Amino acid sequence: MARFFTTSRYRSHGRKDHRHELPQLKLTLAGREFTTYDWSLGGFRIDDFQGRPIIGELMTVTDMSYEDIKLGGVKSTATVTRIVIGKNQVAFAFNRLDEKAFSFLEAASMKRLSRLARI
Repeated sequence: MARFFTTSRYRSHGRKDHRHELPQLKLTLAGREFTTYDWSLGGFRIDDFQGRPIIGELMTVTDMSYEDIKLGGVKSTATVTRIVIGKNQVAFAFNRLDEKAFSFLEAASMKRLSRLARI
């Protein structure tokens, strides 16, 4: 009997933290700045990643920002977990998230919730 594995939009995600599209974050990752496609406290996905990193590769995150709020001196790491072929998108999971970065992402999440409450 053949076994099928659903890999499209019909498959539920097994992630603990739901990813958000807004507010878009800007991250400095391995010395280059990227804007997130979506993000959560567990990880993020970025567009326009030139080149193809290796799954499992560990990269450093040194800066984060959204809108006019910036956080420098971040000491966090993220691991490449997935590459979306044909879209130049790469998904990362935070391997280590320092206290400043965690608080920053929590504040961004709360800002998103306050915006949704006004709609």
